[in-house]
Amino acid sequence: MHWKSLPAPDAFASSAGVLFLSVPKRHLARAIDRNLVRRIAREAWRAAGLSGPPLAVMVKLRRRPEWFAAAGVRQRRRCLREELDRLFSSRSLARLSDTLRVDARP
Repeated sequence: MHWKSLPAPDAFASSAGVLFLSVPKRHLARAIDRNLVRRIAREAWRAAGLSGPPLAVMVKLRRRPEWFAAAGVRQRRRCLREELDRLFSSRSLARLSDTLRVDARP
């Protein structure tokens, strides 16, 4: 998975952070698996505290993880959450979020 910061229009500068998700059907054929990835990504987004600053981020599943087919549901949840936590706590995303928090203060 990877993320990309999206430019936010000035009209939405005062709004909360937005998370866009792309989980293609060609990588995860079952809807239950795609929904699991989306649900866990939203949980990790909120837990990372990124829903507050005016930040728009696109997260895309680029390929199916090698471990996904052999893993059980609990292991899938745990591994997805760990990967998304690492993704949302990455230095560049955290730095961008901190910059927006400072700029948003009156």
